[in-house]
Amino acid sequence: MKVLFTGIGGFGSWTMRAEQLAATRRDWKAVPHATQKDAEGMDVVVIVKSIRDENLAELKRWGGPLVYDPLDFWRQRRNPWKRWSKKYRLRNLDDARAMAQPYFARIDPDLIVCPTQAMVDDIMPMGWKTRLFYHHYDPRLVDNAPLGEKHKRLVYHGRRQHLGWWFFMAHLSCFVHRAKFVVMNGSQPAPGHALLGVRRGDVWISRRWKSNIKAAVALRTGMPFVAWPEAGYVETHPSAYWFTNALQMHKAIGKALKAGPQPKNDRFSVEACADELENILSELLETRKSQ
Repeated sequence: MKVLFTGIGGFGSWTMRAEQLAATRRDWKAVPHATQKDAEGMDVVVIVKSIRDENLAELKRWGGPLVYDPLDFWRQRRNPWKRWSKKYRLRNLDDARAMAQPYFARIDPDLIVCPTQAMVDDIMPMGWKTRLFYHHYDPRLVDNAPLGEKHKRLVYHGRRQHLGWWFFMAHLSCFVHRAKFVVMNGSQPAPGHALLGVRRGDVWISRRWKSNIKAAVALRTGMPFVAWPEAGYVETHPSAYWFTNALQMHKAIGKALKAGPQPKNDRFSVEACADELENILSELLETRKSQ
């Protein structure tokens, strides 16, 4: 099967959901701003996150099946709150569907692959075919050297600004637990005894439509996972230590730091997720042939 991944590129989602997945197969390729010529000879095109009008028009002229991977697509507006803040605050399912409708209608894909089952359930009634496709951890991730048990470390793998006030609450909790809170972005999380997964603000759409990537990292590294119960986390890491307020977080951190290393799980490797995507795309092609 020949698969072309395309989009506007330049985002972390492009690196992982296009370039890294494409690298797992000889006949898969990732081309930003793909044209009709790029799509010739391909069996299916996967649009990642966002695409320019002129490139979408090129792919429509190509005429083959289009699959849309909408990971974090609602963050692509140049001024996301200027136009949408009053009318669409994304506080509930109706808000999310109203925001998503023009995106999906513009691309009008043959299939939408969603990073959580919750998102599948939310958008299925909108009229497009949907399938669940979880996120993989970064294949550049390697095992850290073992840490001693004397000085415990809680790790957040991501940008500090995504934590908001939880950054200070995590620091305070770790101080009380005689531990250290470490924030590191990039392909490799810092060595630690537990991993934190939480986002600033209580945004409905993030709780339902954000990916499971931090849970995937926790499973791969064997670090106990302390997390707000987002759909992607609950669906993929049911043994995590959950919290929805600061006191619960403090207690969850304490339990996780005492839990010790967990068995490592490669369920969400890029190879495993590429296999899953290949199955999804094969079913789509077989359905089209039978119609």
